[in-house]
Amino acid sequence: MVEKERLVVMVGPRRVGKTTIIKELIEENPTENAYVLADKLSKRDFRTADELINYLKFNGWLTEGQRRIFIDEAHYFANLGIILKNFFDEGKYRVVVTGSGSFNIYNNLGNELVGRKAMIYIYPWDFEDFLLSREKKMIENIDFDLVKEELDEYLEWGGYPEVVLASTKEEKIGCQSKIFQSYLDEDVKLLLNREEYFGFENVLGYLAKNVGSILIWENMKKDLGLSLASLKKIKEVLDHSFVTCHVQPFPLNKAREIKKHQKTYFVDNGLLNYVLRKKMLTVEGKLEENFVLGQLLKSKNQTTDLFFWQRKNGFEIDFVLYDILTKKLIPIEVKSGDKDNIPKIFGTFEAAYGKMVEKYVVLNKGKIKVRDMGKKKVEFLPMFMNSF
Repeated sequence: MVEKERLVVMVGPRRVGKTTIIKELIEENPTENAYVLADKLSKRDFRTADELINYLKFNGWLTEGQRRIFIDEAHYFANLGIILKNFFDEGKYRVVVTGSGSFNIYNNLGNELVGRKAMIYIYPWDFEDFLLSREKKMIENIDFDLVKEELDEYLEWGGYPEVVLASTKEEKIGCQSKIFQSYLDEDVKLLLNREEYFGFENVLGYLAKNVGSILIWENMKKDLGLSLASLKKIKEVLDHSFVTCHVQPFPLNKAREIKKHQKTYFVDNGLLNYVLRKKMLTVEGKLEENFVLGQLLKSKNQTTDLFFWQRKNGFEIDFVLYDILTKKLIPIEVKSGDKDNIPKIFGTFEAAYGKMVEKYVVLNKGKIKVRDMGKKKVEFLPMFMNSF
């Protein structure tokens, strides 16, 4: 994508390796690629791309023959959206920019660059990356017992590279503390007012305690004593900074279903557990579900939408994948055990939407099996296998 696109925007959580990735890309052809670290420039209030180019050439950061510019931490530029629009429209340079997801909020990239930018999302390591760091390789039908220890570690500590590579639990917590502090210093202080800032950690604790549950704003407002506007602003910052993410309800409505409220998850299990530790909280049976959400988020393609399905009586299906091209659904249930019982809720969903369903999936701790449910197949797979 970087080779063929005129403008690439690479976003993701802090400290997941975006800088490492672009430096490796630059080294592939250093005579044509230039590297700019925006937060180290003495001037950042460029009004146009030409003004930036002249500044870079004058200071020796851009030389003749270099036609691709990698701008790291680009959110420090005051007029980033306009500058990138200039680059795209003029076509003299190909540009790759990185930054924390929050710069979508205060630089209006969505408005300036509609139809112009190609997006790349960089997340913490998924479980396959984690296994590679342990010199193990994910293969089809891998024996669960071979990776049980690694899965337990990943469920607790997540996939931030520096946390994965830390040797002891004390070092891992130290890394998580630095990651958390970087969000406070770089995102929260910049984007929230005084009331929002001091309420931030309470909101984070509330979301951690209720991970994977329906988010009802009025309940949250009552429990935390913050205004609705402040709660939504804090949640927006968390989502755009890739700390949390939300899943929308299944949009069709045939059988008394939840259709307005979203569910919130954490992008990384390790950061979720860090918040739970800080707030002296525990959650039951949700770490596996949060893990699966993270795996789906990192592996699903651009033609796939992700929803949850829940009836008003509380019965639910954790995730529903919808393929926009085939118009087919794959409902997914997450189970912490390894039994092969077909969830009864699948039958309810089949009665309402069976014509759209390709198959059903139960992700569990190790069972691999296929069972029939009428004319449909129900696949039982280990939760770390997301190629279905």
